[in-house]
Amino acid sequence: MKRYAAPRALKLSRKLYVWTTKAAPGPHPGESAIPLRLALRDYLSVGRTAREVDSILFKGNVLVDGKTRREPSFPVGLMDVVRLPALNRSYRVLLDHRRRLILREIDSAEASMKLCRVVRKQIVRGKRVQLTFHDGKTIVGDLNEFKPDDVAKLVLPELKVLERFPFEVGAAALVTGGSNVSRIGRIAEIKLIAGAQPNIVTLKTDGESFQAPEQYVFVVGKEKPSISLPGANI
Repeated sequence: MKRYAAPRALKLSRKLYVWTTKAAPGPHPGESAIPLRLALRDYLSVGRTAREVDSILFKGNVLVDGKTRREPSFPVGLMDVVRLPALNRSYRVLLDHRRRLILREIDSAEASMKLCRVVRKQIVRGKRVQLTFHDGKTIVGDLNEFKPDDVAKLVLPELKVLERFPFEVGAAALVTGGSNVSRIGRIAEIKLIAGAQPNIVTLKTDGESFQAPEQYVFVVGKEKPSISLPGANI
């Protein structure tokens, strides 16, 4: 695709070159995902050209959420973990204050965990509960305590649930959209709105309060963030 038409979530120089890689259909929408080729070349400078980066991918040297990915246009999005075993480096996909996706380096211990937001809960065969997460992953089991908008801390790549972070007053949360994108605070109030309008969540941090629609509030811990986040002072 042409660079001027690339999603605004990408940090790209739009006038230097004409073409760029388009994210393939996958676990994240194209408007909020980074193709692996761009992540390695433009964000991490692992290779200088698309050919060099593609060679690294084809050799199986890149893992996303603990699984080897070889497709250059594979989309990586919010909370995904990108690992480069040969360099012993790991990165988590987060957001900056302009709603652009960034890659933040994390340590090896944190690279084995991921936070996934529940977007759907349903009963499947055997009267078991199936949870669908924001990144398209699904797990099935004895998960009755989970509700939509709750967040599960998962072990990668087994997707074993380590901890549940409920969407409730007092929880630490990250704003993923709107005018307060990338801000972190503690949920102070959840205002229920009748009708089609989304519920409004009030968050507080350092004595300051701000609001965001419910769909933009991503719980990251019970009282403090369970993962390293930039500007997490609550």
